[in-house]
Parts: sequence; C-alpha cells; structure tokens
Amino acid sequence: MLSAGQVDAVSGFSYLAGVNLRDRGIPADDLAVLRYADYGCAAYGFAVIVNPAFATAKPEALKGFLRAVIGGVHLAITEPERAVDEVVSRMDGGSHDLELERLQTVMRDNILTGEVRRNGIGGIDPARLERAMDQLAEDSKFQKRPAPADIFDDSFLPPLGGRLIN
Repeated sequence: MLSAGQVDAVSGFSYLAGVNLRDRGIPADDLAVLRYADYGCAAYGFAVIVNPAFATAKPEALKGFLRAVIGGVHLAITEPERAVDEVVSRMDGGSHDLELERLQTVMRDNILTGEVRRNGIGGIDPARLERAMDQLAEDSKFQKRPAPADIFDDSFLPPLGGRLIN
C-alpha cells in the first residue's frame, strides 16, 4: 500500500518492509526508517523462548540447540553469501540479491550492535532489560512484575568467548 501511494507510512521490520519496498522500486532516499531503538525503546527483539519444563528435563538438548543457533549466526556473519545461497535454495522464486540485502540489513540493525559485541550473541544487559520492563509497565499492568531472572536465564548459553563477534 505504501509503494502504491495508498498510505503514508507502514510499520514492520526494517529488514522486511524496508527491503521489500526498495525491491518494489521505491528509492532508498524516499524511505525514512524509524527504528524504535533509535528513539529510546529498550525492548529486546529476537529471543529463543523455551518452556521451563523442557529446559529442566532436557538441558543438554537446549544447550546444543543454542550452540547451533549461535553457530549459524556466526556463519551467516562470516559467510553471508553462503548463508544466502542456503536460504534461497529452499525458497520458491527466491532472489539471491534481495535476500543478501535482507541479511545485511538485519545484521547491521539487529546483530552487529555494540551491545552484542560486548555481551555476545544471546547475552543481555541487565539494566536495559530493567528499562524495557519499565517501559512495558507504562502501558501494561503486570499482575506481578517479573524479575529479570524470571524471564532470562543465561545458564544454557555457551561461554562468552564462543558467543562474541570478532
């Protein structure tokens, strides 16, 4: 609708909406991508969410899964062309160039950040998590406000050295 001029703005992920609009012929200079993080939103985005019963019953499986996810992210960072080739090979009508732009956008905006460079893939900044919960509490009423430990457990993550981005 935005590319057709039917609306003046849309919300969406920068690596989806922004890239799709450019693919539909909208010049990058005609787009203003307003990222929530640039305006003070402390919320975290991507997460692996696990049923606590599963984590307790199968901690080694969870640790292995997280190692694989982090390894995949590392591989996508170091070999983006290979990562995109793998994705496009599983898509009907996928475009290598479009998916490479999408990967580069998500890496720039969401993965290769200063915080990830400090805390590693999967790590958090406890003060930021507290700010994020404060921001959520401005509009939502918690029955019981969670403590950071109620919603984040780093005990299943690999050591920091294996999660850092060089």
